[in-house]
Amino acid sequence: MTWTGANREHLEEKRFYQAKVAGKRDVDSRDNVSRPTVRWMRVQPVKGCFKVDLSCCLGPLLIAAMAVGCREPVEAPPESDTDILIEEDISEHLRALGYVAWDEDADQSLSGTILRDASAVEPGANLYTNDEDAVLLIDVEGAVLRRWDLPGRKHCEHAELLSSGRLAVLCEREAVVILEPDGTVALEVPGNVHHDVAELGDGSLLVPVRDDPRVYRGRSVVFDSILQVFPDGSTRPFWSTFGALETLQALHAQGELDTWPSPRILAHYLWRWLRGKTINDHDYYHLNAVAVLGATRLGKSDPRFRSGNLLISLRNADTLVILDRDTLEPVWHWGEGHLELPHDPSWLPHGRLLVFDNGTRRGYSRVLEIDPRSGETTWQYPKQGERSLFSEWRGSSQRLAGGNTLICESERGHVLEVTPEGEVVWEFWNPELGDEGRKRIYRFSRLTPASTALLLDKTPR
Repeated sequence: MTWTGANREHLEEKRFYQAKVAGKRDVDSRDNVSRPTVRWMRVQPVKGCFKVDLSCCLGPLLIAAMAVGCREPVEAPPESDTDILIEEDISEHLRALGYVAWDEDADQSLSGTILRDASAVEPGANLYTNDEDAVLLIDVEGAVLRRWDLPGRKHCEHAELLSSGRLAVLCEREAVVILEPDGTVALEVPGNVHHDVAELGDGSLLVPVRDDPRVYRGRSVVFDSILQVFPDGSTRPFWSTFGALETLQALHAQGELDTWPSPRILAHYLWRWLRGKTINDHDYYHLNAVAVLGATRLGKSDPRFRSGNLLISLRNADTLVILDRDTLEPVWHWGEGHLELPHDPSWLPHGRLLVFDNGTRRGYSRVLEIDPRSGETTWQYPKQGERSLFSEWRGSSQRLAGGNTLICESERGHVLEVTPEGEVVWEFWNPELGDEGRKRIYRFSRLTPASTALLLDKTPR
């Protein structure tokens, strides 16, 4: 894989952002412009036409530009299509993140499996994608048991084993591809899909999709929906964050996108438009997970947590929500003030919740087990006060049958299995290394021996 110019710009922004988080809040070395405190990173813009309807905002833009110009000269932004956001416009971070595929700071001496305590490692095989065009199944020693190639795909980020023994492969913004164990494509449903896939009892799938941008509060804003995919390949809209926007907004504090852009930012938009530059679509919620609640004793006594209800993650609101399976109305929510850009919440058999809390703003991650009735943390890794885990974007966690927890530190291409006491018994470093560094891993799953057998019964074509 080679770096594109946009990838390099994103890498420079990432390094600058990390320096700011570390406390190096001095002059921006790229353009020698002293800036206010930086919180968020802007990312690779979507190429193409300018997507904001200028008829609704050109007037305010011109007025704002004149107003700002009367007070003080407007400083020309850097020529790059990516800019660092200033404190007064934190809203600019609320957009789809253009993930970088490689960890450029990787320690290349680390590669493959590190088996620390074989007797404590839970049995099974591990399923993940190469973040491009292949799905891999490896054993706990790191040996490849099976590889499924999807020629022509650019970003297959997640694979899920279905109850039928097939694989649902989610290729971001391309399609959901259903594979037979032998690699035959059983079904392919194109769409603007992303992040996750969940299976319902009737065999249909729920998949997050990114809606077309719409003008909202003077900006071009993207909302997410959930698409239902049936076994015959037909689809139907299932639920929409925009359709439920008023209800969802009552669950969290007002976001920056619910206010009109400041005069400075309006002037910035105008400046870019006059130079023929595009403006990124803002991402309102960034729905990055959907899961189905299983049967638990808690669910039998409290209908909020009954089997079949849906658990979703609204990353940009730092909020997890449970939707009633019949009405699709929110019946529970939690996270704001506790989580920072969370990923991959899952429902545990004893009626608790596991979530990867990225901690992008605070500079370290953690995996939390939560009692949903009280919001109390009943388990976490690493222990409170430790900062050994960090994936500023992406990340996953899985509670294994024997009680261990599998954690994917996505940005480092690093996976670890820890005991309930927090002891690391198994590690995996993505062995795919190159001049760019180590390949990142979006999500990593441990399959049971019985599930593994479903995928190994047939010979690949």
